[in-house]
Amino acid sequence: MKNLSISKLLIPAIMSVLILAGCSASDEQRYFSDAVNGVNNSKSDSYDYGVVTTTAASYDYYMDEAETPAAEAASSDEVKSLENDAIQKEMLVYSCNMVVDTLDFDTSLNSFKNTLEMYGGFVETENFSDGGGGGRWYYENEEKWKSYSATVRIPSKNYDTFCNSAGGLGDLRNKTSNVENLSQEYSDLSTTLEIYEAKEQRYIDLLSDITEDEYAVAIEKELTEIQIQIANIKTRMNRISTDVAYSYVYFTLNEVKEYVSEPVKTDTFLDRLGNTLSNAGSGFLVFLEGLLFFLIYTVPYLILIGIVVFVIIRIVRKRRAKKLARMQAQREQHEKQAAENAKNQASNAADSVSPYAEQKPVDTENKEDSDAESGDNKS
Repeated sequence: MKNLSISKLLIPAIMSVLILAGCSASDEQRYFSDAVNGVNNSKSDSYDYGVVTTTAASYDYYMDEAETPAAEAASSDEVKSLENDAIQKEMLVYSCNMVVDTLDFDTSLNSFKNTLEMYGGFVETENFSDGGGGGRWYYENEEKWKSYSATVRIPSKNYDTFCNSAGGLGDLRNKTSNVENLSQEYSDLSTTLEIYEAKEQRYIDLLSDITEDEYAVAIEKELTEIQIQIANIKTRMNRISTDVAYSYVYFTLNEVKEYVSEPVKTDTFLDRLGNTLSNAGSGFLVFLEGLLFFLIYTVPYLILIGIVVFVIIRIVRKRRAKKLARMQAQREQHEKQAAENAKNQASNAADSVSPYAEQKPVDTENKEDSDAESGDNKS
């Protein structure tokens, strides 16, 4: 903080010594009157040096109070005269958007380009389309509708004549015109440019008198920002001047074709009958053709499916035969077991008869026959 306060005190003292030693009274008056004029134009002017901030009030003690109003009056009169000169110039920008339909597209397009060249214009952007499909296949009988659109610039003195000529190349379907007055913007830019240029000159003068690097770097930074602003203003002013000198025309050319109506034809009963039979026969042939192609296409798949079905049927049949054979063997085994059980029961019954009973001869053959018949009946 002490360093800053000391710097604030030393800067005015150093500058006063330099001015008294190296400058005359008239040079001193011119230098500081320019500074004050810049303050009056911009309403407020401060110089940020990074360390020390110096305003227009710090220069007051170098100037004679009687000379300050005269400098301010001269500066204000000069600015007013410049503003009046800028406002008196009409900065008009013309633009037109038109759509034209034509039966002969190629001829109209060539005429448009020749007219553009004749009136000293040039093309900014353009786009052409033949109206074809977006695919990669070429169709000889494909119907196409060509179109052309462009943004062109025309010298303003030839603007009306060119628009009338371009509208006569075919059927003018749409036309929209517009005029934009940029006089006020151009005047404001001119005034702002003068203020920045005066400010730039003051920084240059300050930079030439400062010997300390720290202050010189700060002033150079501010000077660079001012010069960037000046460059942007000049770019916009040049753009306005170009737009005023060359008007905009947005032109679209579309190809159209003349409509030709065909006479309506009334079919008789025989005509409709013949057409119906013809369509039926054609449809039937198409059906047979489709069926044939379908069979040809599906035969390999049908053969494969038939083989799979045949294999499955064979496997099922073999399993079924094995199952029947197993069931038959089990049935025979059960029957044999039943016969043995019956025979055992008969023998057991014979053994259980009393020895004192009358022994009757047993007809073995008849018993076996009866057993066989009883077994057949059971089965």
